[in-house]
Amino acid sequence: MLLPAYLFASGCVSTLPPAKSIHAFDRGCIPPEARFKSIPFSEVETVPSSTEAIKDGDAKKYYSPIAVDIADVMHVLPLLNRLAFLERAHEDANEAARVRQRLLNMVQLATLEVSSLVAELECEVHRADEVQDRLKDIQYSRSMSQTILAIMIGGFIDAITGGFSIATRAINVISVMGGTLEILFGASANFTKVKQEFRHPHNHLERIWVGDESREYYPPQVWRFLTRPSSRDQEGRSLRDVLIATWQEEGRLGELGSRREQERKLLLFGSGGIYDADDLHIREAMLQQLESTIQLMHQDLETLLRELLIHQAIEERQS
Repeated sequence: MLLPAYLFASGCVSTLPPAKSIHAFDRGCIPPEARFKSIPFSEVETVPSSTEAIKDGDAKKYYSPIAVDIADVMHVLPLLNRLAFLERAHEDANEAARVRQRLLNMVQLATLEVSSLVAELECEVHRADEVQDRLKDIQYSRSMSQTILAIMIGGFIDAITGGFSIATRAINVISVMGGTLEILFGASANFTKVKQEFRHPHNHLERIWVGDESREYYPPQVWRFLTRPSSRDQEGRSLRDVLIATWQEEGRLGELGSRREQERKLLLFGSGGIYDADDLHIREAMLQQLESTIQLMHQDLETLLRELLIHQAIEERQS
């Protein structure tokens, strides 16, 4: 009676709570402030504009917080401030056009850098996935072979012992040995591990873990986006800090302070080593989390680009 009750009680509390780092971090797929995102260019005349006079250095009154923040990440906030002043003053249309074009060029270049990095990470994900699939196939084949062998041994022993109507000591010994072999092969089928050497000398995860900037891995603007305090986190942590906290809380590296954690760190944050399918799955998942985090910058750049183009369309309609 106690066992069914225990199983029932365990089943009722099997849902795990969210990780601590998730409570204070907004990883939404849609920017929290995206009023320009939903406005088609054909309706730019209906875009509300501020009636306050914009001073040089006060772009936050004319552009969204996301646009201002990503401009600061790219070190082009002075240009955005200058453009906001020129757009509001309506004094020098040619100068405003030149500043706007410089900003557009920089945003497009930054977008290309982000897309290139994301493509590189996606390639690493597929590399790990291909090896993981191969190991899983081999592991499955071996597991099936051992299971079938265990069944055959069991059937063979049953046939031998069942042919004798009088139990003898020899038959008992054969039965015990056969049962032991059946258990051995049957159990080993569930613990079959296939491993393979997998190298990744160009390791993006290592740079994130160590926290050492390297242009060989991350463009300066992307690294600044990942390591500066993020407006998406209620505690003001960087995206890198949130990412590392998420890996640890999800148990990607193993139990804190354990030998397994040390082995995983050497494997995942080094140049490579002997992987099994589970380790490759963890590496793939961590790369995908890093990729989705970097994609947030692409999202913010798209917001700034859209606002620049819509403001340009507004100026053209008013001129």
